[in-house]
Amino acid sequence: MNDYRFHLQKYRMGSKTTCPKCGRKKCFVRYIDEEQDITFPDTVGRCDHVNSCGYHYTPKDFFRDNPTKTERFASSFENRQRDGPSLRPVTPQEPSYISTDIVEKSLGHYDINPLFLYLCNVLGKAETDRLFKMYKVGTSKKWGGAAVYWQTDIKGRVRTGKVMNYDPKTGHRIKEPQAYVSWAHKEIRLPDFNLCQCFFGEHLLAEYPSKHVMIVESEKTAIIATHFMPQYIWLATGGMNGCFNREAVEVLRGRE
Repeated sequence: MNDYRFHLQKYRMGSKTTCPKCGRKKCFVRYIDEEQDITFPDTVGRCDHVNSCGYHYTPKDFFRDNPTKTERFASSFENRQRDGPSLRPVTPQEPSYISTDIVEKSLGHYDINPLFLYLCNVLGKAETDRLFKMYKVGTSKKWGGAAVYWQTDIKGRVRTGKVMNYDPKTGHRIKEPQAYVSWAHKEIRLPDFNLCQCFFGEHLLAEYPSKHVMIVESEKTAIIATHFMPQYIWLATGGMNGCFNREAVEVLRGRE
């Protein structure tokens, strides 16, 4: 359940729109009213491209710039306070999962996976193969063999997979002429998919209950760090829009 009345819309297929600032498609998340009394304009929300765009127009900004609507909201709030709370109970929706059969089919074809090819030159083929199996990194048909970072939770359930394309020579993400990033549940067109991300590598917590945990942002960083410092479990959040939230970090309770 959301703790705040106004919050960013939960991701569903087709819910992201065009950013009003940078004009890029399917990267803009709108704010919604949990009580469904207020419908914000399409400009009230946040762009996923935090560094290159940085657009973030909050409900607070909207009320500040629209004082008449602020007065109406305040009047409505006073009436609710007098008449009693009217917030409807929200039933938490269970996360959706991806079949392990789909995941297993992706665990191969590494000869066309640019990330695998790059790491082979850095770490060697045997070690790269071990790390890919350890973290369950797959290969997608998209973009001719992009890497799939499957997010497998501590109970072995696959939440989703982040699909990312790399330069096989440099190991850097390909960002031009577009950011080559997608999601497995989107590519296989799963209907009514409720995305609840978990840490990349979270399944390792169950395999190594006594290891200390290290947290990084990038999935690629977690894989490489595991090679150089295997005494730790390396998990990745997947960025600021990933799993670094109260629900996701609960799995780390009691761990160092």
